[in-house]
Amino acid sequence: MASPQSRIAELAATVATHTNRIDNYLSEKGLPYPSFEADGPSNLNLPPDIEKSRGVVLEASQELNDLLQGPRELIFNHTHNQLVYLKFISKFDIAKKVPVDGEISYEDLAASVGVDCAALRRILRMGIACRVFREPRPGVIAHSAASKQISENSNVADWVGANVDDMWPSAEKAVDALAKWPLAEEPSQTGFSLANGTSKPFYIDLYEDPERARRFGGAMSFFTTGPGYSLHHLTDNYSWSSLGHGTVIDLGGSHGDAAFALARKYPNLHLVVQDLPEVVASSREQPDVDVKFMAHDFFEEQPIKNAEVYLYRWVFHNWPDKYCVKILRALAPALKKGSRILIMDFVMPPPGVLPNSVERKLRAMDVTMLEIGNAKERDLDEWKALFEQADQRFVFKGMQQPPGSSLAILEATWEG
Repeated sequence: MASPQSRIAELAATVATHTNRIDNYLSEKGLPYPSFEADGPSNLNLPPDIEKSRGVVLEASQELNDLLQGPRELIFNHTHNQLVYLKFISKFDIAKKVPVDGEISYEDLAASVGVDCAALRRILRMGIACRVFREPRPGVIAHSAASKQISENSNVADWVGANVDDMWPSAEKAVDALAKWPLAEEPSQTGFSLANGTSKPFYIDLYEDPERARRFGGAMSFFTTGPGYSLHHLTDNYSWSSLGHGTVIDLGGSHGDAAFALARKYPNLHLVVQDLPEVVASSREQPDVDVKFMAHDFFEEQPIKNAEVYLYRWVFHNWPDKYCVKILRALAPALKKGSRILIMDFVMPPPGVLPNSVERKLRAMDVTMLEIGNAKERDLDEWKALFEQADQRFVFKGMQQPPGSSLAILEATWEG
């Protein structure tokens, strides 16, 4: 009888099988292969079945890597300076100072930046070890595929800047914040608060600095680029047509992207986007679609009565529980029997259900929300509890996770 296959051999076989699928597809289609070189493809654009194989490879190879390192190395890998080189690249705009299709000596780069050459070289060689930039020959630096993204895509550069200047300091102070404010229930008592010496919540403090606010907006645009955040998940996975000529209020709807997408597909709907005055002031209505803008703070009583749907897309995860309850209670006086409340947001799975590589990203997002606002990503029971705490006349109807969507759609009705 054959010996049972070890886990590491099983993982290696999985990696080989699915990598061959990807390799064969790229070869048959004459497409470029993944590469760390500057001209490597930024996106493989694989069809769904081959993209599934890519996910299998990433998951299996991560587990194989973790197993073969052993527990001591897994701990040692969590070094304190993993973001130093990205901070340096962002602070001194290094990606723009390295020629896109050329190279530059460390000496010339250091002179252009105005810092010690030896320090610059040491920090950037750490980045090179992490595949950000290349050293094609000793003493010369050139772009890798990753660093070229920072140079050519302003949203990628914004994402790096927001991470090292806003998120990293907040993360470093998160535990200190919990020691000082153990209840973790106020958006102004966080790692961000300590790191920035502010008593204002993250979004208020951030948006008082126009350049910082612009950069954060660019970072979020980069973060939400991709099929998981596509608006078609919202427009295609709810019975909007059943509303007829109904009114939909998009609370915290920013510049109206979701509302415009709904209006174009369902022209009978009347849509109102509500956000803070400074956001509405920079928003623009569009011809031929029924989308209006209104200044409104969703913590205050809702001024538009008896709408069919009140929509919150990616809003509640920014706030602690008691503030989410406040948002729902502010809505209640405006509701008619049967009014629907739709929330499109993350729904956290039980631990261990999703592939580990996916779960790590979700847990990281959850901790980030704690660091900057004492907010959270909620599981299904926590979502239900918000409605129960707000008012017993909210009736939770359920959740659906559109295929391929990072965000789920949760629905409740008002039965008062």
